[in-house]
Amino acid sequence: MKTRLPRQEFFDALGAVAAVTSGRTTKPILSCVKVTTEADSVQLSATDGELALQLGVGSFAVEQPGETVVSADRLLSIIRELPDAEIQLETDDRHCVVRGEGSEFKIFTQTAADFPAITAFDDDPDLVIDGRELWRMINLTIYAAARETSRYAINGVLWEKEGKRLFLVATDGRRLARAGGSIMESTSADFQVIVPAKALNVFERVFTPGRERDAWSLDMKVMPNQVLFRSGDRMLSTALVEGNFPKYQDVIPKETSREARLNRVEFHGAVRRAALLTTEEARAVKLSFSDGQLVITAQSPEQGEARIEMPIEFDGDPLEIGFNPAFVNDALKALSVDTVAIELHESFRPGLLRGEDKNEFLYVVMPVSL
Repeated sequence: MKTRLPRQEFFDALGAVAAVTSGRTTKPILSCVKVTTEADSVQLSATDGELALQLGVGSFAVEQPGETVVSADRLLSIIRELPDAEIQLETDDRHCVVRGEGSEFKIFTQTAADFPAITAFDDDPDLVIDGRELWRMINLTIYAAARETSRYAINGVLWEKEGKRLFLVATDGRRLARAGGSIMESTSADFQVIVPAKALNVFERVFTPGRERDAWSLDMKVMPNQVLFRSGDRMLSTALVEGNFPKYQDVIPKETSREARLNRVEFHGAVRRAALLTTEEARAVKLSFSDGQLVITAQSPEQGEARIEMPIEFDGDPLEIGFNPAFVNDALKALSVDTVAIELHESFRPGLLRGEDKNEFLYVVMPVSL
């Protein structure tokens, strides 16, 4: 194998696949990246045994096609430090040689034949989705997924297809986020699958919306225990989370008697400022709703007190309720709408935060004791 590559483009692609490799593993090859040269491009492949990523990098020239397997972290650290705009990769039986101007590094390689096989996405997709729409839905839900390994079924995000609509749902037991969007094309029946949060974190890094407003579609294929995503020369596959996702519909409030409409940016800033005087032991802000005004307060014996007022539109009787400020801010940060609505019923019942359309986004958060 011998090729010349643009350093920055190769570095960016290598950083993406390195996020997939398994740092703690009894199989050293799972901490490696497979580099394959063919025609006028280079393909990078990585897997941790459950999650796999393939992506292509355009090359200046492929002088000799071939493949090699090399430590992802080691190769990434070398490419990061090189100042050159162009680098050269060359392999022999034992080494991958990286060359810049005045620099040469030889890294020991592993046998390419031992690298785990990655499922190919050669067939027609089950779904075709607008890439920006899907990226928005993931961004609106992933932060609410559970992080405790003991609660495996909610460590991922539920993907629920209903006709021409797709819903993503995440919960950690204390809050729940649901985002919906339309499907461009579909040949599959309705389904429910749970996609691991790690895979979606990699998805956000690899399949990023460009600055241009050109159409961007993404293919998706659902298999019995695996799901595959493809866009251009990038393909991500992941094993699905086993288990039953909670019946989330039961958590969404059916009855509310109060509604506040707020400027999202102002509300986000106010909650953030009030949270400055909270502690890990007293992680709560009090929201006092009344006609035309919201008062946000926080206090702790060690830090002091905070009081912030902001104008709102409010329908219903005055109400005081406490929330974890981090939970409120997670949703406000992910949203891009100008105005949000909060629907409430009692101080001990969950609050419902949404944009203009509940079918597009809703967020349920449990209150905390004051």
